[in-house]
Amino acid sequence: MRLSYHYLDIEDFDGYGSLFTADAVLHYPGIAPLQGRGAIERFRAARPNRRHTLHRVTVTHGEVVTVGDITTTGPNGGRTNTAFVDSFTLSDYGLISVQKTDFRSGGNSRAVG
Repeated sequence: MRLSYHYLDIEDFDGYGSLFTADAVLHYPGIAPLQGRGAIERFRAARPNRRHTLHRVTVTHGEVVTVGDITTTGPNGGRTNTAFVDSFTLSDYGLISVQKTDFRSGGNSRAVG
């Protein structure tokens, strides 16, 4: 999972997509579920200038949960932090078959000086 965030942070969306099964599903707040590696890559590529900081990674029987912050840099250089929780289901080959993203409540977005 750490590699998936690294790929996103360096904007290597092909590398990111290579971690998913061909028929993977991404559940992301505010949009219909995305089906397929290509759709997931395009969705992520449309959201550049984001950096992930992981606070916790938990692995249990083919499932992984990550907790962290996303720092987004706007066009004027301002930054915003948003807390997130991602849960992943892995295929028998260790690829991501399902990813669900949720944003944490309780002050989850804040401007960074």
